[in-house]
Amino acid sequence: MAEFTAKMVMELREQTGAGMMDAKKALTEADGDMEKARDILRAKGQASAAKRAGRAAAEGIVAVASDADGTSLIELNSETDFVARNEDFKKLAHEIAAVAAKHPGDDAGALMDEKASDGATIRQKIDAAVGKIGENLVFRRKVRFDTGPNRVIASYVHTVTNKIGVLVELQGDPNNAAHQELAKSIAMHVAASRPQYLKRDEVPADVVEREKAVLAEKTRNEGKPEAAIPKIVEGRVNKFFEDVCLVDQPFVREPSKKVGQLASEAGAEVRRFALFQVGQE
Repeated sequence: MAEFTAKMVMELREQTGAGMMDAKKALTEADGDMEKARDILRAKGQASAAKRAGRAAAEGIVAVASDADGTSLIELNSETDFVARNEDFKKLAHEIAAVAAKHPGDDAGALMDEKASDGATIRQKIDAAVGKIGENLVFRRKVRFDTGPNRVIASYVHTVTNKIGVLVELQGDPNNAAHQELAKSIAMHVAASRPQYLKRDEVPADVVEREKAVLAEKTRNEGKPEAAIPKIVEGRVNKFFEDVCLVDQPFVREPSKKVGQLASEAGAEVRRFALFQVGQE
C-alpha cells in the first residue's frame, strides 16, 4: 500500500489543479512519488496546464537596476506578503539590485559583503532590516547581463505585484530605438508566457523523452490507434516546444509570428533571457 500524507495530496492538487480523489488515486498508483503522480495526472488529462510543479511558499519581490556596465535582476524574500508590500522592504530590494548591477556574476552570496551607497554591506543592511521588521529576510538570487557592443538589454517588472521580473538580451544595435523597443516587448512577452528555455536545443534530452512518454500515454488513453501514436506524439511534442521555448512561442502582441521570427525580421536575435518569479525556481 502506497504511503502518503494529506499534505502531499493538497500539494499535488495545488500543483496540478486536479480533484482530491484524482490526486489520491495518482499518488496511490505512483507509490507516493509526487513526480510520477504529476505525470500520471497529466497523462490522464487531469492536470491543469496553468498549474506548475515546484512552487514554493516564499514571499517577497523582485527588483531591477542598471548602471553603465550592466543590468541586474534580484529576488528578495520575506516570510509574509504583508512585509513584501512594505516600502522599507521595497527600498532594500532596490538597494541590493543597485549593488548587483555593479558586480558581474550571478552569485548572490558573493554580493553579501559588498557595500551599498551608504557604506553598509548588503549583509549589514539585511540584518538591520530583520531586526526592524521582525521577519527572516533572504537575498535569494541575482543575475546580471553585462553591457557590451551589439547587446540590447531590456528589463520588465510586473509593477502591480513586483513578483515577476525579466531580463532580455538581443544581439542588435543598442542605439537602435526599434531594437530597444523590441527587447522591451519581448521582456513583457516572457513575463506573460513564462518560457522555460530559449530554444529547442537547450531543452535537456531527458525532459523531451519524459514529455514524449507522457504524451504517448495520454494519446493512448484517448483511444487512438497504436500505429498512429508516434505521429500524433511528434505533432504534440512540437506544440510542447512552442510552449516552453521562447523563440518558438507565438508573440503575445502578434500571435501570427513567433518571437524568433519577429526578432529576425527586425535584424536582431534573441540571445538569452532570465525570468524570476517569487517563490519559484
